Amino acid sequence: MKAFILSLVLMSSVGVTTQAQNTATKEAKASEQLQNQFKSLKDNANSYREGSREYKVVSVSAMDAFWNSVESNIKATETKLDKARSGSKEELEQAQSKIDAQQAQIEALQKDNALKDEEVKKSDSISVFGVLYIPKQAFVIMMFSIIGLLLVVAAVFYFQFKNSKVVTDQKKRAYDEIDAELQEVKKTAREKELKLKRDLQTEMNRIDELNQEIAALQKKAMA
Repeated sequence: MKAFILSLVLMSSVGVTTQAQNTATKEAKASEQLQNQFKSLKDNANSYREGSREYKVVSVSAMDAFWNSVESNIKATETKLDKARSGSKEELEQAQSKIDAQQAQIEALQKDNALKDEEVKKSDSISVFGVLYIPKQAFVIMMFSIIGLLLVVAAVFYFQFKNSKVVTDQKKRAYDEIDAELQEVKKTAREKELKLKRDLQTEMNRIDELNQEIAALQKKAMA
């Protein structure tokens, strides 16, 4: 912004300098004309000497003409200077007006850029509960951190579950083995019980037979 304003001032200064240079050139030409006119007046004048000094006799009309030229040149120079001052002042005022207008435009652009920067910041941010704005990069890092933490927790739970499953499987196999042994013991006990019942029934049957034989013998003896 400062560079832009400085460029406008330099452009105005260049314009004023150029006009001043043109005025100086015209004044140099006018001065040269007066010098040529004075030289012509001096060369055309009659000369005479008194002692070691040389004098010139100049006509009054030639002197008046020269003086009129000098006055005209002075007036023209003063007029040009007045115009140059007026023109320079107007140009400076115009340049200042342009600078003020450009300054206003620059301030408006700065405000617009500030608003756009704010919008860009908001667009590069993520609203949390509509109050807190977190930069997208920080939000992404935070989300990946949370995801990483959840993955670590899930891995811990997975290994714990796996270890628990191994222990559970071991206990289940041990229970199955104990249950199988128990079933085998029960089966053996039932078989022994059945055998004992069969043996007991056989002995009871033999006792009945013996009792019947004793009863028959007793009847024979009483007869």
